[in-house]
Amino acid sequence: MPLIKKKLSIAAGAKSANVFADTTYQTVSAGTNLIVAAAVDTAGSATADTTMDFNVNNAEFANAASVSTLVTGEPFGWNNTAYVLNNMTTQGDVNRPILTFTNGTAGTRVVDVAIFVGQ
Repeated sequence: MPLIKKKLSIAAGAKSANVFADTTYQTVSAGTNLIVAAAVDTAGSATADTTMDFNVNNAEFANAASVSTLVTGEPFGWNNTAYVLNNMTTQGDVNRPILTFTNGTAGTRVVDVAIFVGQ
């Protein structure tokens, strides 16, 4: 099954580009399963955190969702439920997923992201 897997370096106070942009999956058909997993290299706090926004068409599936910290010895991937932040199936004929990460901390953060794309 198709997989999008990236390591994003996000500067302090910055927002990433759409992870789906410039991939084969920037639009997907109805019935496409999207499993989004993500982990950040450094833990945030209640006032400074790394967050995720996930939308498909006009439907919001995550708004400023806190990204879990990567745990040493815990394998990262879309199939490790410790890191899965969303698991959804598209409904419309043509769907445009938008996935971005925002670094609300004072330092650069590295976010691992893995998206399973399946029918």
